Amino acid sequence: MKQFFIQLCAAIFLLPVFSFQCLGADKYTLELNLEKGKTYNHHSISEVNMIMDAMGQVVNIDMKSETCTHFDVIEKNNDSFDLQATFQKIKINMGAPMPFSVDSEAPEQASDKNAGDLIKSFTGIPIDIQLTKQGKVTSVKGAGKIEEKINATANEQFIQMFSQQFSEKAVQATFEQMFTYLPNNPVELNESWDVVKNISSIGFDIIVKMKFTLKQVKDNIAFLDCTSTLATAEGGAVLQIQGMDAKVSMKGEQTGTFQIDMKTGWFVRSELTQKTTQDIDIMGQAMQQKIEMKVTVTAD
Repeated sequence: MKQFFIQLCAAIFLLPVFSFQCLGADKYTLELNLEKGKTYNHHSISEVNMIMDAMGQVVNIDMKSETCTHFDVIEKNNDSFDLQATFQKIKINMGAPMPFSVDSEAPEQASDKNAGDLIKSFTGIPIDIQLTKQGKVTSVKGAGKIEEKINATANEQFIQMFSQQFSEKAVQATFEQMFTYLPNNPVELNESWDVVKNISSIGFDIIVKMKFTLKQVKDNIAFLDCTSTLATAEGGAVLQIQGMDAKVSMKGEQTGTFQIDMKTGWFVRSELTQKTTQDIDIMGQAMQQKIEMKVTVTAD
């Protein structure tokens, strides 16, 4: 059961990056405008509260995670950028009924030293990213080196837990999500645009339908509002849990705000609050988990 809970706790959504250039008096073109040789930082804190009713056993789990990432701009082309990303810090704390803590900056203090050494080994590995001014990621290379370190461990729990966020596929999806929420056309104040994405989370796809609105431009900062719905495809999804097929149906909503540096396109601050419900059927047994999550990102 502990292994089952760990697998279901490993979902963190990261946030997009925008750039704004004024087009006339009332229109704004949104695109990245990064400087060659500059390092852009990304600091994400996620706080999760989950209540699970598993076959009559009600479990409350709190989890907090922190990730610091550096993005070095290696090359600026006519309409694209070459970035090199490295994780600088990874920290995870989970409460009862399965206390677990790990910090890449203090691996010797982890609840399991092997886990501490493993998470420490993720930091500093270069991941090469190519993306356009419009935020479309065209290439991600190097993330497989992190997955190799995960698969080399003999602890199956660690493989399941860390693979959800740090496998090659998961890392690539994370970066693609960060840079793709841009409108296709210039937008006016109070104008909205829609984005639909399939996000892979804890082994199955979630359809996220987002609506962004440009609310204000002040002191070289653009302010966005975001509302979203999250759901599995009709009929749900099938998830492998300890070698067994589990049918999962999920729905939820998400709201948030973004503050964007108009000159560079790198966001100053963003906050997202998410509430979801998952209904799980495994071997004829029904389970339900309700999750509330807040993600705060600061950057420079």
